[in-house]
Amino acid sequence: MSKRAPSTAQLLVIAGFALSCFGILLFLWITFGGPTPFKAKPYEIKVPFQEATQLAQQSDVRISGVSVGKVQTIEQSPDGQQAQATMYIEDKYAPIPRGTRAILRTKTLLGETYVELTPGDTDGPELPDGATLAKANVAESVQLDEIFRTFDERTRAAFQEWMREGATAISGQGQSFSNALGELDPFFTEFDRLFRLLDTQRLAVRQLFSNGAVSLRALRGREGELAGLIQSSNEVFTTTAARDRDIEALFRAFPTFQDESRLTFDRLKEFALNSDPLFRQLVPAAEELSPTLIALANFAPQAKGLFEGLEPVIDRAPKGLGSFRKFLRGDFPVLLRALDPFLRNLNPLLTGLGLYKREVTSLLGNVTAATNAVRLSAEGTQIHYLRALGPFGPESLAVYPNRLTNNRNSAYSQPGASLQLPSGLPSFDTRQCSSGIAATLDPNTPNESVFNQRTGGDVKKATEFFDRLKKYAFAEQASSSSIPAPGCTAQAPFEPIYGSGPATIYQHTFEQGE
Repeated sequence: MSKRAPSTAQLLVIAGFALSCFGILLFLWITFGGPTPFKAKPYEIKVPFQEATQLAQQSDVRISGVSVGKVQTIEQSPDGQQAQATMYIEDKYAPIPRGTRAILRTKTLLGETYVELTPGDTDGPELPDGATLAKANVAESVQLDEIFRTFDERTRAAFQEWMREGATAISGQGQSFSNALGELDPFFTEFDRLFRLLDTQRLAVRQLFSNGAVSLRALRGREGELAGLIQSSNEVFTTTAARDRDIEALFRAFPTFQDESRLTFDRLKEFALNSDPLFRQLVPAAEELSPTLIALANFAPQAKGLFEGLEPVIDRAPKGLGSFRKFLRGDFPVLLRALDPFLRNLNPLLTGLGLYKREVTSLLGNVTAATNAVRLSAEGTQIHYLRALGPFGPESLAVYPNRLTNNRNSAYSQPGASLQLPSGLPSFDTRQCSSGIAATLDPNTPNESVFNQRTGGDVKKATEFFDRLKKYAFAEQASSSSIPAPGCTAQAPFEPIYGSGPATIYQHTFEQGE
């Protein structure tokens, strides 16, 4: 056994080996999501989730599919009702807008969960470091295991059998099935919007199904009456369909009726103001009506026939009043209880229609203007045709993965938004203004064989067709980025049309207290 002190070379080898082990461990630590030692604290936000059972520490935080941070801790919120996740956002993506929305999503069917952030208005206020995202901006998510737990054992077994048979059915059809799934993206996007809207009104939807069940129970035992109602409704709709020309004439006359009604109401208001002093002066005259009432005694002989005619009615009254009393005690209270939630749900609808009364009036006027066009045929008969306007631009010629930079959209316009047309209409979504794409025209397109096939292989006709596309769809420009576009202004949040609550990017209705 050697008792000599290690040499300098041996010490350097030992130190190098220790440092290399430390470096490898540090590399593995950082690669698997661990925080970097001695690194400055990054931008931090807190998000409350209703349920975060499958969310783990160091889970990804993504924006548009790009990883922008990690989940550091998951703790109980201060109110003890939710799980609060603390997330670090990388400096180049921070800070995020205050209107950002968050939801839990899964990467695979195995349940690997991550946090998906959807930034709001980039020009709006920003969320400070360490702040908590508003609960209204956190959408609920349903985990796959929660869906399966709602089924009984027999249903789960049937689902497994269905999946096995489905695998046999699509065997060898992978490419066709993949193409079909690709076409479902717009369909599920619209369904996602629908379910998000229904989720905001989940109490109303729950009451709708509950009240529907009460109504169906009330109809139980009255199948004959319900069948008669359906048959009568069918006759009404058949008669209405046979009188479509009369209905068309009614809609044509409706704008004139609306104008005349407005003038009539104005005249009635003026009449009421002018007649108010007259009615006040008639009060003393009303007090002098006593002699007139005494003179009505002379009318008694003529009223005798009326009272004699009431005898058959009185004879049948006990049976009729008994049925009426049974209706008031049995079915009428059920009807009244079902009427209250219906009217409470009807009030927000009427309030919303009141806010959009100008838009509804314009809709009726546009329908009339679009359907009253008439021209003479070669035989001299009148032909009705529908007036329509189709937009023509780059996005009407091809499908692009994202919106163009000059695209302006407003799927949820606020009341009176069209009044801002001279200064530029606000847009619901303005992300494409800075991150959109540009459509370009290749000058060599007329020489391509695929393009020439559309003009019979004639290069001259293909060139003329290409020049027309450039003139009318691209305004004589080679790129859509060179086409003048309206200003890009984000639409302000909606105030709730009924009830009290925060302003949101969609129109909301909040439940009223008792």
